Amino acid sequence: MDGINKRALLQSLGAAFGGAFIFGNSSKALAQSQTAKRIYIAHSYERGHVCGEPQAEGILDALRSAGWTAGNNLTVRSYYMDTYRVNATPEAMAREGQQALEEIAAFKPDLVFVLDDPAARFVMMPLVGRTDMSVIFSGMNGQPEMYSEIKKFVDSRAKPGSNVTGVYETLYAAQSLKVMAQAVPGLRDGKVVMITDQSPTGNALTKQFDLELTGQTELKWEVRRVADWASYTKLIEELNADTSVKAIYPVALTLPTEGGGRYAAAQIYDWTISNSKKPEMAINYFFARMGLFGGAVINFSSMGKLAGQKGAKVLGGTKAGDLPIENAPDYAIVFNLKRASDLGIEISPRVLAAANAIYKDNLLPLQGRPLMYDPNIKSF
Repeated sequence: MDGINKRALLQSLGAAFGGAFIFGNSSKALAQSQTAKRIYIAHSYERGHVCGEPQAEGILDALRSAGWTAGNNLTVRSYYMDTYRVNATPEAMAREGQQALEEIAAFKPDLVFVLDDPAARFVMMPLVGRTDMSVIFSGMNGQPEMYSEIKKFVDSRAKPGSNVTGVYETLYAAQSLKVMAQAVPGLRDGKVVMITDQSPTGNALTKQFDLELTGQTELKWEVRRVADWASYTKLIEELNADTSVKAIYPVALTLPTEGGGRYAAAQIYDWTISNSKKPEMAINYFFARMGLFGGAVINFSSMGKLAGQKGAKVLGGTKAGDLPIENAPDYAIVFNLKRASDLGIEISPRVLAAANAIYKDNLLPLQGRPLMYDPNIKSF
């Protein structure tokens, strides 16, 4: 490249960075010049859950970067529906959704965030079409168009058109299979079994596997569904004995037990890691930190940040329906070397070199931890 072209490139880059700097500062100035706003965050799961909490953290980080700071010009209220551990029946979910809606009516937020599918179904949907309130979803596994059949809010993903937009939780299932094929000997000659429960999220995950993996011919896979804890443990023992199964993707995260109890991720993964003989694909980085084998995982914090960036635009005056519904922005490659060692799997240095995070121990036992998600544990 000659001197003139180099100079032109540097000038164009300088202009681009300068424009970004001006835009970022003007966005903050706009936020700081406006009256204080209120946001409400409806969580589908319990306080500290590894899927919900990173999204909320990402939302608040993005809003803070845009000049909206909690305790200053932003008032934040959160509600936890706890649908995995306690309020797992459709009736209980509807009751929790109604409780959140009553809080919203009293709080009168400018913007409502809903995290994951139960909150989308029971909090977002009743708010569709409101002219005084915008809604942004994050971590939605169900297809937005399917929700829109209940009450229309999606003209297109590029421009939804109503008072709702958000971030769809892409699983990156095909990428995760390819990563596992590099890490697990013999996987190309065998198959991976995805395990889902019968909750709203489990139903949506089952559909997502079909959408993301149908037509994927390189690797064999199948989905097995379980209704309760007894059928889950029976399935794991069956898969242990099946030599064609080289890995599992356990995303059954709420299972009823005999006597009317219910197990969630802590109990399920404590038992799985102790009893399964197959490497487990993890849906997010913290599940690998807990002790699952790993793979290509969803970055829940980045998903929340994208939702938060949309929120900043809405608080600045943009209509939610003018902002596109987007896929989760990225994934990361993570591995738990203790789990690999326990299973007798040696991951090649070439594969490990591509990882965003590598863990050398686990967090067992998971039961009894006050918070499953620890914001001090960073992976990428």
